Amino acid sequence: MFSSWVHRLQALRLHATAPSISRRGMRVTASELATGLPSLGNVLYLPMQSQGAKDWKMSRGLLVEAWQLAPLLQTRRLVAGCMITVEGPREWIECVDGQDRACARLYLLPDTDYLAWDSLLLRGELTASPVRQWRHAHPANAQVLRFHARRLAGLDVLGAEASEEVSSLSRQLAGRIARAEAVSLQLAGGG
Repeated sequence: MFSSWVHRLQALRLHATAPSISRRGMRVTASELATGLPSLGNVLYLPMQSQGAKDWKMSRGLLVEAWQLAPLLQTRRLVAGCMITVEGPREWIECVDGQDRACARLYLLPDTDYLAWDSLLLRGELTASPVRQWRHAHPANAQVLRFHARRLAGLDVLGAEASEEVSSLSRQLAGRIARAEAVSLQLAGGG
């Protein structure tokens, strides 16, 4: 796992010409997102502070186990972002709602399944138009999660738990991202 992270880092550094952010957007349903999340393994999850929750539209046939995951039900578009920092590459996915508000952000970690990450981004229909800037939102917190899905009474239920097994490299990167996002990092076991 570590060697694939190093190879990815080297490839991204070779292709980096400027410290800019690369973005691409795609339309996706909340159900498509929920189907793809469990295969990712560990990711850093940042739900945005709730804004406009009163006008949320619930996804038909899809529930979440915890209110912290509710922003994912609002996802209508994913925006994949990548940039090279002084600490190395940073990749994330913005979950954007129908009102162009960022509702959650997922960060790729060294423990994340890279093939599943790429597969998730291929689920959506690429938008032909350039990625629009969405209304700025602030994360509420950051947590390393592992998603899971199950069926209950004919409904799809998305859940997640704080990951107990986090590599030291992922833990360090999650800490740096949380500091850059100006939020607290919640880790399983309090550490």
